[in-house]
Parts: sequence; C-alpha cells; structure tokens
Amino acid sequence: MTRQVPNSQLWPKWATEPVVIVDPDPSWPEKARQLQTELSAVGVHNIQHVGSTAVPGLPAKPIIDLVAEVPSFDNLETIVEPLRRQDWHYVPPGLDQRPFRRLLIKVENDKRTAHLHLMLPGSKQRKAEIRFRDLLIQQPQLKAQYAALKQQLAVAHTNHREAYTNAKSSFINNALAMAGKPRIIFATNNEHKVKEIQSAIGDKINIVSLKAAGIDIDIPEPHETIEANATEKSTTIHKLTNENVFSEDTGIEVAAIGGEPGVHSAYYAGEERSAEKNNAKVLQKLGDNPDRKARFRTIISLIWNGREHLFEGVTEGHILMAPAGSQGFGYDPIFVPKGETRSFGQMTLQEKNRYSHRRIAADKLVAFLQTQIA
Repeated sequence: MTRQVPNSQLWPKWATEPVVIVDPDPSWPEKARQLQTELSAVGVHNIQHVGSTAVPGLPAKPIIDLVAEVPSFDNLETIVEPLRRQDWHYVPPGLDQRPFRRLLIKVENDKRTAHLHLMLPGSKQRKAEIRFRDLLIQQPQLKAQYAALKQQLAVAHTNHREAYTNAKSSFINNALAMAGKPRIIFATNNEHKVKEIQSAIGDKINIVSLKAAGIDIDIPEPHETIEANATEKSTTIHKLTNENVFSEDTGIEVAAIGGEPGVHSAYYAGEERSAEKNNAKVLQKLGDNPDRKARFRTIISLIWNGREHLFEGVTEGHILMAPAGSQGFGYDPIFVPKGETRSFGQMTLQEKNRYSHRRIAADKLVAFLQTQIA
C-alpha cells in the first residue's frame, strides 16, 4: 500500500522553509527556559533543551529543540489541544515517519521557532539527544567539526530539511559510539599522529587529542632521549587532567651520520620544524654515501591508573637519494622500510601500517590495554 503524502504546494510556508545556519545567539537558553515553563503548565514533564541551540558557541538553525517524556502516546489530545492555542502545530506520525516520538512545531510569523519531541520514558533516542548535546559541550574539537559539517550540509541541502537532517546521522552516530568506549588522552597537537594512532588502535578505544580535550599547551621536549621526552609529555598532561594519558616520541636514526637526527628529529633543521628542510638536511649530510641504513624508533609512554608503561616500536630501512611521494608527514618521503621499494611517502596509511614503528608500538599499547579493560 502506498502512503499518501500531502501535496507540498499545499503546505504552509514554515513546513518548507530553507535550512539556514546562523551565528550562536546567547538568548537561546533563556528562550528554552521560557518554553519549558509554558509546556510544564499543560502537563509536559522532564523537558530538556537539546540540539545545537543548547550548545554555547555553536552555529545553528534558530530553532529551539526540546525533548520531553509522556507516559503514553495515547490520549495526547490533552497536551496537543492547549498547545495548538499557543501556535504549536502537531505533525501526524505518518508524516513524521519517526514512530519513537510525537512532534510538535511552534510557529511565529510563518517560521519555526521551536520543536517539541515527545518520547516515552526510557527512550534510547531521548538519551542519545541528551548525550550528544553533552559531548558537544565537553569536546571543543567535536563541536568545531560538527559546526563545519552543518555549514557544509546547509549549503548542499538548503531546500531539503529532511536530507540535511539525515546527512548528519553518521557523524552523530559515530560520536555517540566513540563516547561509549574507554577514553585516553593522546598528549599531542599533531593531528597526523592522532589519525595514525587511531588507525593503528582501531575503534576499541577513543583517542582524544589535546585540542579535543580542550587543552591548549605546547609541551617542552628538553631531554636527550626519546624515552625521557615521551615521559615528559605524558606526565605533564596526567598532572593537569588526572586522566589516563599516553604520549609518543619518535625519531629517525641514520647510521652513517652517527644516529642523527634521533631525539632532535622534529627540529633538525631549525625551530620552525619544517619537514622539507629536515629532509634536505639529512640528504645533504649523507651526500652520496652508499651506507643509507636508517631506522624509525617510537616510544609510547602510557600513564594508566597512575603508573607509567613504556612501549617501543622500531622500523628498519634505508634513506633514498631524493624525496619520493607526498603521503604521510615528517621524514616519510625519504624513508623506505625494509622489504619495500616505496617510501612511506608513497604509501597509503593502511599500507604504511604494515611496517610502521608507530603501529608496532601502538599494537603493544593495545595488547596491554586489552588486559586492563573488560
């Protein structure tokens, strides 16, 4: 049987208004409180302000989203009828197509100003709405990513609200899925490293960068060994947050130049930390020396329940005569792992992980964590 959909030409203006994202408005929380008071007066209870307007500093459609509980979807007329007199419009379940809720939309001057989502007690969808709101408040990077996505989708689906909403689903579901996993702060501001470690660890653990954790500091690396610098970074963040945290320090060691750059790999050619200049300096020092042996070495320092654990990963290989490839970062374009003919710079992340020093250390980290996490 085909469901009959009303002719959109007969719909009111507010039903087809375009998707427009506006700058955050500090008055949104107060508007939500006013609506909560009005709704409580007609028997709507356990009301929560959710959605983007509930997150300080987040751009949003200027529509207040509220979720509330009702004991049953039967006899809703006792709530719907008084709300109709206050410019709330009830959306029939067949049109809404979300059986887990009943939806009312408040309209002023032919524009939506609020959505009321009525849900049954214990509704997992209600819990998800509240949890996602809290995650956005707690995680600045997640909020920034969501803001960028919303702006992008608002352009792509300006005249299709349903497509706009559906396109956000995978982002929201992924954020909620990761939030249910153990969280460990990765003490770095290098997003390439975060991506590489998360890829190595998989989805068993939620890796949170310093930025995502709301920490804006540059941790010094004053020591002369990779191990000591890794420990410096993890202990600094652990003292600041009292959370489980890990850090990594990596160096490339070239045999023919005395193991340089080693612990100084990041700023080998200067404090600006230019990968291009670092690579050029290694190649210049090696010259045409036929001994091109080198190795990448990673040390991960994990502070777990107040105790430090160290994990090492080493990848043997050699240095090319000239850079090759634009993938990866750092010294990847000039390093070829043993058993390969291509540089790390010519490999995808998945290919690199077959040899990666960081992956080897991360696997040891994961093996340890699996013994600790039920």
